[in-house]
Amino acid sequence: MPSAPAYASKIPLGINSRHGIFVQQIWQGTTPLLCLANRTDKDESLQVSQWPSRQVPVVPLIQWEMAAGSTRCHDASALAGDALLEFRLVDGQRLGLMRAVREPLVENPDPAAASSFQGPNGVCPTPGTWLEQPDLWLKGGQPASLTLLTHVRDAAFLIEFPVDSGLDLPSLLLKGAASSSLAVDDENQRVTIRAGERTDVSAVHQVQLNIEVPEVTQPTMYVLSGRKRIGDSGWQCFVRGVLVAP
Repeated sequence: MPSAPAYASKIPLGINSRHGIFVQQIWQGTTPLLCLANRTDKDESLQVSQWPSRQVPVVPLIQWEMAAGSTRCHDASALAGDALLEFRLVDGQRLGLMRAVREPLVENPDPAAASSFQGPNGVCPTPGTWLEQPDLWLKGGQPASLTLLTHVRDAAFLIEFPVDSGLDLPSLLLKGAASSSLAVDDENQRVTIRAGERTDVSAVHQVQLNIEVPEVTQPTMYVLSGRKRIGDSGWQCFVRGVLVAP
């Protein structure tokens, strides 16, 4: 389950998911996108502004409309920088803070691929482990493959799927996985990815994650949720929003 958000002057760092609004940052090549899912039964308007703001009332950098039950992606290039961004609804409800859009964390990204380095609402950032897919939207009702890319620091490396995300988003289940350089165990929809003593720690390793994508009647944000072992100190959540279209 994602850890509790940190706080900056009583505004949470990370968006509070209890409001039913989910924001997934995705890079399509070198273009940053913010994909918004409104899981409520009410149309909403989302405003994004720099935090802290020196203007009263706050003047948003951008505003996006979100129909009830909708999922939609927007170009977020205008939000690039080093500042914190505050997300709030047009009625004044503060949702929380996220860091401004920065450069993708990989060199020379595939211009067509969609990559994600943290989960919905800023949860579970995992430097050194990210998710990549050939298209931004998966086709509902069809098999699909995602690519997990990761650095391996030592022989204790371990990633497990699935784990409950704790988020009010439907979950994707893996139908299998394969890797040419890491050991993969796949049994009863549970996948375990391990390193061995001879695993090359200087390489970026790839794992193909196979999914039978559910049928949908409208664009929908799902989550793929697991956990990554961090040395001998415990576990780190691995959660990513994955987009599915009819």
